[in-house]
Amino acid sequence: MFEHQAMRASWLQAGVFSALLWSTASATAAMRVEGRVVDTNGQPVPQVQVIFQREAGAPGARVVTVFTDPKGDFRFTDVFPEASVKPEQLSARALGYRQAEAIAHSRGAAPGAETLHVTLLVARTTNQVDVAPASAWLNRITDRAQKSKLVMDCIDCHQVPASEVRHYAASIADAHPVDEVLARSESWKSIVKYMNYLSAWEFSRGRRSEDEKIDTDAVYGVDNGDDVARLLTRVFDDGLDSISGYEWGAPLITTPATAIYEYEVPHPNAIREALMLGDPQQLWVADVAANRMISIDVASGAQQDHEVPSGVLMSPHSLHRGADGSLWVTPLFNSVVAHRDLESGKWRTWTLRTADGKSPGIHDLSFGHSHELLTDRQGRIWFSDIGNNAVGYFDPVDGQSKIWPAPPSPGREGRTALYGLSMTKDHNQVWYSQLANGTFGGFDIDRQQYIGPFQLPDRNAGPRRIAIDDDDVLYLALYGSGQIAEFDTKSRSMIGIHDLPDTGSAPYATTWDPVRRVVWIATANGDVIYRFDPRTNQFGILPMPRTQAFLRMIDVDPRTGVLVTSYANIVDIVQGPRMALIVDPGDGAYPRKFSPGFAGPALPVLAATANRPTAPPPGADGARLVENARCYACHDATKVSLGPPFAAIAARHGANREVMTEVLARKIVHGGAGNWGMVPMVPNQWVTLEEARSMSAWILGTGER
Repeated sequence: MFEHQAMRASWLQAGVFSALLWSTASATAAMRVEGRVVDTNGQPVPQVQVIFQREAGAPGARVVTVFTDPKGDFRFTDVFPEASVKPEQLSARALGYRQAEAIAHSRGAAPGAETLHVTLLVARTTNQVDVAPASAWLNRITDRAQKSKLVMDCIDCHQVPASEVRHYAASIADAHPVDEVLARSESWKSIVKYMNYLSAWEFSRGRRSEDEKIDTDAVYGVDNGDDVARLLTRVFDDGLDSISGYEWGAPLITTPATAIYEYEVPHPNAIREALMLGDPQQLWVADVAANRMISIDVASGAQQDHEVPSGVLMSPHSLHRGADGSLWVTPLFNSVVAHRDLESGKWRTWTLRTADGKSPGIHDLSFGHSHELLTDRQGRIWFSDIGNNAVGYFDPVDGQSKIWPAPPSPGREGRTALYGLSMTKDHNQVWYSQLANGTFGGFDIDRQQYIGPFQLPDRNAGPRRIAIDDDDVLYLALYGSGQIAEFDTKSRSMIGIHDLPDTGSAPYATTWDPVRRVVWIATANGDVIYRFDPRTNQFGILPMPRTQAFLRMIDVDPRTGVLVTSYANIVDIVQGPRMALIVDPGDGAYPRKFSPGFAGPALPVLAATANRPTAPPPGADGARLVENARCYACHDATKVSLGPPFAAIAARHGANREVMTEVLARKIVHGGAGNWGMVPMVPNQWVTLEEARSMSAWILGTGER
């Protein structure tokens, strides 16, 4: 105890000394940051994430993360152009710990830069709620079939249970209803309906006219809402504010050289995928709910919108690197393919139609083992057709297209969705996955015949994005069942199906790494990237520096070997991050080292504007604010809906309008259990308090109109 108090006193003295340094040190144009993470007993903590939240306007990545070594030491290898760095901009994150304090010890000179030395003090905690992924709560579901079905039903758009889902569960518990089971049941039924409404709204956000809409019935929606609500009622029967005992399930593969760079994209957006292309390096990001691509300069962080020249709402979805380093873009559920030459900046688009008049619902183009676009021997580009449950091709020369509907999967009739696509090394076969019925297969291009189909044991296995290696072994991410499957396309035999370290992590995509000869696996519900080594069947864990890290596709940069991906919670109301990521595993596997090259003065980040609603000024018209905030998802002017009508709210509280304007404004912003029955109100994170005051004033005055 005495040693701990003495150590604590020395740290506090160091903190006082550092404050003097902050006040007297002259500003420099370059900063290095390093230090150590220790627990409250002074013991070093290895493999801790150290997260540097940079100030707004700093060039390059908004957030940079490194990891501690076995001695608890960390060092950001990048030289930052900030004039100063405050210790509170750094935080430590690890399972079983919470940060207690960040203490700056000294600032010292280094060649060409000033160095800040920081000690991050962490304390052990049994409650892992701030670090454990959403999948940790799914361990409550012991029936594998039920778990895989829930993943397939609910985790297309966002994690379950994400932070706002947990907040909603807490609101139910805080209401202390007389009949708790009934309250949970009605509340979860309501939230399923609400999410279906938001999905329909979000996927038409970029429309330019009322007639230009995506078929929302074909996008994302829960069609068995009562079943989902019953399961949520049973499993999420508390406030979801505590979790303990969760483990990653495999060794961390981080090193002191591992670094994660996060580039934030301004709201609103529905980020889908990201690629790093060009020289100088740029991240290209798709906004699936609009008609635009976003480019981000890796060094400066400057962003620019690029309208995709399409006659319809394209909704950029899947991104593909051409062998020449160009960008190929496919849409969400329509027939447009776009190509951008990065040197000239010119777009070319094709709107595909088959000879019999069908419109292909393009999803993936034909990847090869290098994760670049491949053509067949006749120069045609193949694609998976999610709309017609088919594979097909189009000729980029004349735009001609043809599709072949996939054969039925015996005993698994009903909804199907042909999803991922990969091409073999001889350019004569494409292999596909079918998301909705646990099936995959191949197509022989010369013979124009299907191979298979092959069924996975679980109908809800959910094979999604797939990859192929240079020996034509197929790797399938089994989204629903939380597994990875290896299939030899030459012998047409299953090599193995492997449980991921966390079967609730919802693996979204596999990517073959031709240099490391491993498979990278993006997870939508686990906040991690998995590395699978097929030589040993061993997994490794690369944790992301935040919760709600909904990952979709991973690309391996062929020059540096960094992983490029994105946080892709796509429904606007979801509170998860919307960022493009560059992840350097720090293993030195590639000969060329990645460097973001932060340099020079901070450049302004250009907020993208295309297809974006203009934010109303404070005090703007309340009716318009209510409309823009999607309040009509749950409320009507005069009729009872999921929530009370505005007229009833005005009738109850209008007499005390001055006080209730403030109260209701905070209810709009924060949500919570209410006075109108058992169903809690969800918070609205995009509404400011001033805007909420305008909304509440309008609502409370509805009885006078």
